[in-house]
Amino acid sequence: MDGSPIKCEPATADCLLHAARRATEELGRQLQRDEAHFAIAAALAELGRQAEALQEAGLIENPVTMAEAEAEIVRAAARQGAFDTAFEIAMEIDDARNRSAKDLALETLAVEQAARGLIDEAFDTVVAINNPFRRSEAQAAIAISVARSGDIPSAMHAAARIGMDYWFSAEQNRFKIASGLVARSDRFDHYWFYEALAKIARIQSHSGDVEAGLQTAHAIPDLAGRARAMAGAAAAQVAQGNIEAALTTARRIEASYGDHEAMIAIADGMAAAGDFGGALELARAIQEAYGDGAALAALAERQAVMGAYDDSVETLSEIAVIEDLDRARSMVAREYARTDRSRAALDMVASIGNRNKRFDAVRAIAVTLATEGKTDRALRLVAEFAGRAEDEELVTAVVLAQARAGDLDTAVAMAGTLDDPMFRAIALAGLAALTR
Repeated sequence: MDGSPIKCEPATADCLLHAARRATEELGRQLQRDEAHFAIAAALAELGRQAEALQEAGLIENPVTMAEAEAEIVRAAARQGAFDTAFEIAMEIDDARNRSAKDLALETLAVEQAARGLIDEAFDTVVAINNPFRRSEAQAAIAISVARSGDIPSAMHAAARIGMDYWFSAEQNRFKIASGLVARSDRFDHYWFYEALAKIARIQSHSGDVEAGLQTAHAIPDLAGRARAMAGAAAAQVAQGNIEAALTTARRIEASYGDHEAMIAIADGMAAAGDFGGALELARAIQEAYGDGAALAALAERQAVMGAYDDSVETLSEIAVIEDLDRARSMVAREYARTDRSRAALDMVASIGNRNKRFDAVRAIAVTLATEGKTDRALRLVAEFAGRAEDEELVTAVVLAQARAGDLDTAVAMAGTLDDPMFRAIALAGLAALTR
């Protein structure tokens, strides 16, 4: 990689953005230019410069990419508390897809409003979502956001509003007639209501109040929703080190296969407590009963973290589900790389069957190493794995991880070595966003 040195001393946002634009001018293909403009627009939005971000997004030719760039601007504005600006931008997004960038932007805005206690305003925001099912999903996200803020009573009240705006008759909507939080009229959209309650119960459990989480779970009339909530409570009990209580909770789950998630958490908890034999026995039983190797994958990772590499490889050999096996190989490879066993890490990555998953695994490992300050090791790994096109993308990820870890100046210098103008522009724009 030769690239072109970046003359930004000090590395200010304006200087880095100027360099990113210069790199963009070198691009001949429209799709590449669009990606570069997207990165610059996102950086400007992160810096709070929404007007400039919109101008940059306007240079994007592909309408889907433009809509997604505008959605990024909305998300950034919402995170910064500029709710009116975010709403105005969201309403101008031209995207009619089922899961459109416009709907996602409005949902993100509403979630940010709800997190700051602006619950009524959040519900007003999602009224602009035309698809009733998506609107109900966004309303559920509002309730969950309120729960994450710690205000469980308000989260419950927010959950009770899911679906009211379009399933009730005008008279019912006027008086908000309902027979209680869980004894719902069939005019409500039950699915997202139950999903919201299940998530709220899990939040209660993982916040330390497992009893309250279980009470909420038992109040959910839907069997599947109740199972998900109780599985979350069991996982929280495992995190507290109370395996026996988690097993009791898992046994009380009524839905077929509903204890699946809970049992995986219990197996992982046993391994975390040092009971590798018990964890292995349970993980095998889970795979046999549910056709899921996730517990074995988690065990293999824990064994690798403990330095028991041979045991980890042996556990990998027992995973029958290819998706779980590939995920486990990626996690074990990361642990190899962290302990400077790069050859073993690459051999493990090479055993992953899917090319895209191999690439994702190397990127995750490289980012982890760079974040830990082991940039040289990350770059060596990338150089051994990647071809030229892959190399540029992976180095871009390393550059941004290094900057996030606090070494901005070195990251800027490394960005200048990127040959591909598109990746150079993306890296420089990302670095500009980190100067705020």
